[in-house]
This record gives sequence, structure tokens and C-alpha cells, in this order.
Amino acid sequence: MPARTSSCIPVEDETDVRFTVGDLTAVAHVSGAVSPALVVVLVHGLGSSARAFRPVVDELARRDDLRAAVHAIDLPGYGASPRTGRDVPLEEHAALVATYVRDHVLAASPDGVSPPPVVLVGHSMGGQVVGQAMVDHPREAPAGVLVGPTADRHARTAPHHALRLLRDAFGERPRALGTLAVDYVLRCTLAYYARQTRRMLAHHLEEVVPRVPGRVVVLRGRADPVAPHRWARELADAAPHGELREVVGRHHAMDSDPGAIVDAVVHAAKEVP
Repeated sequence: MPARTSSCIPVEDETDVRFTVGDLTAVAHVSGAVSPALVVVLVHGLGSSARAFRPVVDELARRDDLRAAVHAIDLPGYGASPRTGRDVPLEEHAALVATYVRDHVLAASPDGVSPPPVVLVGHSMGGQVVGQAMVDHPREAPAGVLVGPTADRHARTAPHHALRLLRDAFGERPRALGTLAVDYVLRCTLAYYARQTRRMLAHHLEEVVPRVPGRVVVLRGRADPVAPHRWARELADAAPHGELREVVGRHHAMDSDPGAIVDAVVHAAKEVP
């Protein structure tokens, strides 16, 4: 289906929304309830795309009781979004996501009607983007679920990160590995991946989460070598309204336990005013 730019998105089937913030253009894949009781915004990780969240999108669609609308964003330079002419700091990724929520989610509510609760879900580097959005843009990012968030301050170097990703790959499901291989090489490009890795490592999430006013659920797969228990516990304890959940799987817990991620979203949504 061709992309469109309307700020009102009444959809049942998936629709692509192309939007521009400053000199950056991104694409959101929108699906779910026409009149939602819950809005879930999905933010992928380094080198990846919205496709990584497919099991979570499917799980949300199966949960008719939630009446959820899902907005899975391909950040600039990733997935279906056009390549950028420059490197993009995580703070700009966060601002772009928040602007999208403001213009395409909150503004879509009828006059006089309160918008449904919004929960942002970020995987890996996307967890850093979501955490930053929650600090800089609390109205647009009132609650968040950080799935396997990077980058562990106890191993914050490119070699350490690469080694952990390699260890993780040996236990991940074929679907996740196949999606990543295409996204890394063909859609993101290795050059942009390398530049964004530097951005990821330079961003210190442990200094961000203590300033987050909303509910933060830090969620990791129990066998995740990229976001080990000590790091996830540190982040959850540092957030004023944080908690840690551990689920089945490794770094890509979206594939192994999508139901637990949806449960975490529902829990976080209860804290949204």
C-alpha cells in the first residue's frame, strides 16, 4: 500500500505513513484498531527495522480485548525509510519519534476526547531512543518498555558489543537472524551501521533513566548476553518508576516471548494518566 501523510489514521490493515521532521524522513507502519483504547509505538534497534517487531504486532492483533493501534517506526536510514545524508544522534531519533506521536497519534483524537494511553517500546538501541524521548518529550512518551537496552556501561566498547552480538546469534531463532541479515547489509548499510554504533556507545542510558518521569519497564530475555541481568537491574533501579522483567529468550525477546512484551505494555499503560 502506498505511503500517505495524513495525521488521522483510521486503519485496520497495515498502512505506511511517510513523515518528515526537519531534514529527516521516516516511515511508520500502522495497523490495528480504528478507535483504539491503547496506542503502542515500536522503535527498533541498531541496524534493524520495524520488521523485528512482527511477532509483537501479531500478538497485539490477536488480543482483541486491548483494541490496540500499533505504530512501528523505521528510523531515518533504516528499513523502509530513505537513507540520510548525515549521521543522526540518538537525541534526534528520539525527537523524531516524539514529533510523530504528537502529530499522528495525539492530534488524531477528536476534539474534547482524551487520547488513549501511549506506550513506547524500544528494542536494543531503540530502548535508548525511547528512554531519551521519555526525558525530553514526556507528553508524547509517557511510558516505555525497554527490551534488551544497550549499551551496558560495564562493556561499552565496539569490540565488547560485537562479541556479545556474536554470542547472541548462536542461540537466536532463524527468523530473527534472517531479518537482521537483510536489514543490516541491504537496508541500513554497513557504513551507516558503523556510524550509528558510535552514537549508541556514546549515549549513556544510565544517566538518562533517573530523569524519566513516567513508568519504565526494563525487559530482557533471561539468556540475553547483550543486556545482562546486572545492567538491566541497574537501569530499572535507577528509574524513579522503574521495574525489571525477565522473560523467555535472548536479545530478541520479541521472537521468543511476544506475549510477555505485550503484558509489559499493558502494565505500563496503566500508569499513563
